[in-house]
Amino acid sequence: MSRPNILFLMTDHTNAAALAPGSPCLTPHLDALAAEGRRFERCYTPNAICSPARASLMTSLYPSTHGMWDCTHTQRKEWVDVPAARFRYFSQTLAEQGYYNAYYGKWHVEQSLRLEDFGWHEYDARTIDGAGLRPADCAESVIVPKRGYRDYLLAGVADVAEPRHPAFDRGIDFLRRHAAEGGDRPFCLFVSTIEPHDPYVPPRQYFDLYDLDRVPLPSSLRDDLADKPEAVRRLASVWRELTDDQWRRMRAAYWAVISFLDHEVGRILQTLRDLDLYEDTLIVFTSDHGDMLGAHGLVAKGIGTPYEEVHNIPLIVRVPGARSNVVDAHTRANLVDLAPTLLDYAGVPALPDAQGRSLRPVLEDRADPADWQDAYAEFFGQRFVYTQRVTWHGDWKYIFNPGGIDELYNLQDDPNERVNRAAAHACRKVLEEMCRRMWRKMKAIGDDSLFNTQYATLRTAPVGPGEA
Repeated sequence: MSRPNILFLMTDHTNAAALAPGSPCLTPHLDALAAEGRRFERCYTPNAICSPARASLMTSLYPSTHGMWDCTHTQRKEWVDVPAARFRYFSQTLAEQGYYNAYYGKWHVEQSLRLEDFGWHEYDARTIDGAGLRPADCAESVIVPKRGYRDYLLAGVADVAEPRHPAFDRGIDFLRRHAAEGGDRPFCLFVSTIEPHDPYVPPRQYFDLYDLDRVPLPSSLRDDLADKPEAVRRLASVWRELTDDQWRRMRAAYWAVISFLDHEVGRILQTLRDLDLYEDTLIVFTSDHGDMLGAHGLVAKGIGTPYEEVHNIPLIVRVPGARSNVVDAHTRANLVDLAPTLLDYAGVPALPDAQGRSLRPVLEDRADPADWQDAYAEFFGQRFVYTQRVTWHGDWKYIFNPGGIDELYNLQDDPNERVNRAAAHACRKVLEEMCRRMWRKMKAIGDDSLFNTQYATLRTAPVGPGEA
């Protein structure tokens, strides 16, 4: 295959469950795309908030290496940034190797907003404001009050006659200009949205697709959380007064925003077809992280949300000529793997310090399944500096919570993570082995601050790094 064009579509806050087969969320265009490519059911974000995750996507480095541990707008520049002078982005390599790159929508990767320094020839990061949807004053709104805080709008409905997303509009315009100019140079087009980030505010016509009486509630919504860290119980208390009807409205609004974005995906894919570019374009759809959406009584993402609803993200990859309609329930992929994959298919040099690896052998059915059983994520707690490390291997998942109790789940037996087995005597060997895997990963990626935890008050893991 000659060097393909690349179309990268990225949303915010979209969990894998929303796009899974059989989900109540209506996404006909993404379903059709998955039928023409491969749907990864076990893709994970390396960090559960947007800036660290997006910086990891761009650099194929974990946050403990690139240093973007919080959102770009929440900390001093000296504390969180990923400058081009220190780190190499996949877009820089593509540009140097002849690709023409365009970026439209939410950036949130670093603080300069000078995307030309990172290999993007044209861009509009102002479309971070997304579709500009504003909630109507109506009964569909879900508002959560708390003394001393402003009332929090969780969900609403917007009255918009013909909603369109500006990032997709800009992307479609780019494709038309590319075709009109002859299209001799391969392109990388990145379209990124802030939606479905809370507050979840869909256009009314998409909200009306959902029957509120049939919206399912999470099985763990009313769990007592006795075996979870205290931070989780404290977070859940914020949303405890929400009624079942409000939870259903919130979930329906979230899915409806995704349905709106799915419509926009359909528009840009149809443009590719109309311009005879579809068969020459590698297409990726994913998200930076997910959303709890009521699981364990929690909303959104962040402190104390190391669960599958937040870390397990959708990934659909369509490679021209590759096997289609593949539902991959085995491979544990990660956002850090996507840059190596794109550069591999583009036939250009790899990122020299990449901590991810190309998914091309998986996509071409040449991979040994045993080599793709692990995943890993880091969390630095945003403003609260609540450290976590998350390790997956096979059916097991281990969460290291230095500021609370650790968690251990068997995702095959307990996919909703309702029974924490970290304290179970029968699981002690599994717990210790998962902890060793965590230390080995830290050592491999250079997470030295946590790996070198030998001080008296830091010796809280089931086994120490000396067993790595």
